[in-house]
Amino acid sequence: MKNLKNNKTVLIPLFITLFFCNASGQIINGPQSSPEGLINSSAALRNEIEEIIRSFVEDYKSDRHATNARIVGIDVPEANGKWTITITGKEIEPKQWEVYMSDGLPKQPTYVYRAEADILRAINDGKVNAMTAQVKAFSSDYAPLDAYEMEGFEPTEDDNGQMNAFSFHFWTKGFPEVVPFRPTATRKAHGMGATIFYYEKGLRTGWGHMQPGDRVREDAREQAMPFPMMGVMIKGTAKGIVDGAPITASEGNTVN
Repeated sequence: MKNLKNNKTVLIPLFITLFFCNASGQIINGPQSSPEGLINSSAALRNEIEEIIRSFVEDYKSDRHATNARIVGIDVPEANGKWTITITGKEIEPKQWEVYMSDGLPKQPTYVYRAEADILRAINDGKVNAMTAQVKAFSSDYAPLDAYEMEGFEPTEDDNGQMNAFSFHFWTKGFPEVVPFRPTATRKAHGMGATIFYYEKGLRTGWGHMQPGDRVREDAREQAMPFPMMGVMIKGTAKGIVDGAPITASEGNTVN
């Protein structure tokens, strides 16, 4: 297996070593002149975010992946909102499954999404997809939509793979599911703008947008992949190093 090493410019990886976007968490209301105004503003934000999340719940009821039972939490600190999403896997009518939303975090240990209000708006408006919002180069990096494990929850590798797939299907509305990929729909990761297409166990797909002078995977910790990797050059020319050998790739070619 070949590993990408010291890539100084631009290989567009179709398989990217990302797992789980840094949008600014701006407050949607300006300063208020009274405590009552602040309370009203906070309540309005919570109601807005709850309606956004509820729209994803309603959409997921008709998603064929809702046949898989799952419970997750959603925490939006700036909106002072915490919710539990319960997918029972029960078909309640043809191509409609039972999915419901309740206040508070799950009673049983599971995954919880921690999200910024702005990123939920952006996902809801189709400006960025949720997998891209979660992208990190390293687990210690910050992302505006993140998933953490509640105390006492010890997921397996299979659990993590299934959670990646769930993140895509739950936070992507409609069918077939469409993922935007353009420079404005990326987040910076691994030294380039990245859009994540789809992750599940054994599969990681995405699109990278590099600017002249970008240095991709320059950190030594990013240069050894535990899985096969293929890059597809869509446009431009890139120079890099693969397994210690220099390589130049131009549009219309792949690098394996």
